[in-house]
Amino acid sequence: MISKKIVQGFINNNLNVIGVSKTKNPAEGSWKKYKTEMREPKDINSYGLAIICGAISSNLECVDIDLKYDLSGDLYERYKAKVNEQDDKLIKKLMIISTPKKGYHWIYRCSKIEGNKKLAQRPTTKQELENSDGNEKVKVLLETRGEGGYICSWPTLNYDIVQKKYSEIETITPEEREILFSCAREFDEIEKIASSMTKKDHTEINNAFNISSDSKVETVWKDYNDKTDISTILIDQGWSYVSEDNLRSFWKRPGDTTAKHSGNILLSDNCFKTFSTSTELDPDKTYGPSELYVFLVHNGDRKSAWRALYDQNFGERLEKKQETSLQYSEIRHSEKPIKQEEKKLDVVEYLADYESDYEYLQSVRNGTVAMGLSTGSDYMDKYFLFKPASYIVAIGHTNVGKSLTILWLTMLAALNHDWKIIIIAKENGSHDFKRKLAEFYLQKPLQDSTDKEFEEANKWIRKHYSFVKGRGGIVRTMSDAIDLLYSMSDTGDYQLVFLDPYSGFDQAKKPGETAHEMDIRFNSELLDFTEKTGISVILSIHTVTSARREKDTEGNMIRPNLDSGSGGATFSNRPDQVLVIHRLINHEDPAVRYTTELYLDKDRDLSSGGMLNSSNDPMKLRYINNRFYVNESEDLINKIKNKDKNFNEGKNYSLPVDEGKNDTMVDINIPF
Repeated sequence: MISKKIVQGFINNNLNVIGVSKTKNPAEGSWKKYKTEMREPKDINSYGLAIICGAISSNLECVDIDLKYDLSGDLYERYKAKVNEQDDKLIKKLMIISTPKKGYHWIYRCSKIEGNKKLAQRPTTKQELENSDGNEKVKVLLETRGEGGYICSWPTLNYDIVQKKYSEIETITPEEREILFSCAREFDEIEKIASSMTKKDHTEINNAFNISSDSKVETVWKDYNDKTDISTILIDQGWSYVSEDNLRSFWKRPGDTTAKHSGNILLSDNCFKTFSTSTELDPDKTYGPSELYVFLVHNGDRKSAWRALYDQNFGERLEKKQETSLQYSEIRHSEKPIKQEEKKLDVVEYLADYESDYEYLQSVRNGTVAMGLSTGSDYMDKYFLFKPASYIVAIGHTNVGKSLTILWLTMLAALNHDWKIIIIAKENGSHDFKRKLAEFYLQKPLQDSTDKEFEEANKWIRKHYSFVKGRGGIVRTMSDAIDLLYSMSDTGDYQLVFLDPYSGFDQAKKPGETAHEMDIRFNSELLDFTEKTGISVILSIHTVTSARREKDTEGNMIRPNLDSGSGGATFSNRPDQVLVIHRLINHEDPAVRYTTELYLDKDRDLSSGGMLNSSNDPMKLRYINNRFYVNESEDLINKIKNKDKNFNEGKNYSLPVDEGKNDTMVDINIPF
């Protein structure tokens, strides 16, 4: 018997309840009316009590964590860890009730709730099938109870309150709810393949494009699936690589999201599954390359997707249906001869300037070619120099510290040559970059700076850097960026632009243009920009998934090469210079783990200085305590800042590490 007093307590907290039996079924007959009608407080003759979820209980919802089917033994701890990784305060907001089977109910209210949802399931084991009627093919691990559902609760036997009271149930945001759901979906082991071509789809494509063969239409999809790394689709659509384990790589959707990642690629099967409900994709389904292409690139329009892939030469070339004599006649008579318009060209404007070329040839002959500008380090100058009007692509795996390294390089140009720099950062806020610049400049954390030092650093940054709003700004596409850069070049004195990264910009494909053709166009436009303005450009790009899978004998990612970048050879053929940035991020030795390797893999004009370095002879930059030490010992920024101050008189600008100890090595994460 559940007393009237207990029932009244639930009602007072806007929680509608029903009585349940030992089997957790309703004990009062039909409970349908209680979904919309708050009950009268009175004794309930039942074994236990359940709370009705949904609007009747002020938008109550629950994540039901059922551990009796957990084969790993640590599902609960792993799920909590996932949630805490995204938001370490979220679980503390939930009311938590433990269940008799050692599971848990995570209870909350939210402005957005839905009906019951299965978030994570696993296949039923062979033994489980043998011990049952064989019909239960899956076991539910994590699911929700929302509108139309209920959850057993105290005072039902063995349902114990772990955290908070019923009067303390909090309302979480839809974004926080999404974190709970997306983290839960990471444990889903059931792959429901997204629907593929139907007979109706075949017919529509045949009719739309006058194709005679039904069966051969399928070859376009198959060819695309066989040749496409699914990560390239995600990158093209603005998704960002986050991390990976032995089975999956994790990705973050474009747009505003607090989630660490929004989906994963199953590496063995080249298929993708989203955890988020804020995309065009169904979180309950798994997508192969062609299906992902249909929904992400063509908004579910299969005809448009098929035609685009066919035009890119995927699949067999297909015979078109024979036109009838009537159709042929109509087409011929409707055709109008194309009149070739006469156009007179001023040939002179197309010809290269003889005088400037002659001067260059003379400088080569006389040994007076203008050399690139020094980095400030003799060691680095041997390989890399700052060259005006140079288009540079920087390639590196995710999380090796590309942005941080390039930011440091731009600072060398500013300190040595008073260069003014424009930065458009799409993954990091301007405040993040300004903080690192200030800490580089001061050689210490900002919180350790004096008022005078703080103002000095900010004054120097304002003088040398202009930051364009990337995240949350109106510059969304590379076309936007290039247009703005031309405008800024007309109104200001700038020598260098840093665009970080290419995948952070939204696509801006022209009608009928493929992603590859778009990449070629933007590379050409950036190259033209440097030629027309004299301003150098550094563009950072991520590597493709296949390059990140390549490991050495010790399990470390192999350093990228010229064609490892997203977009392939396009981003190595067009630029003047290609820098490769690499770091052994998983190495057990911190001295190795925080040493960045810098390679110049391409330079069109070595006559102006520098040289390519081999794979076994990188430029080495060791990162310790807000400083990069060049060749493991040269504190370059301090050297440049103090070049006019008795540099060799008692000052130590070398690496502060006792070779017998590593106690000064701070094991910190590279922030970019």
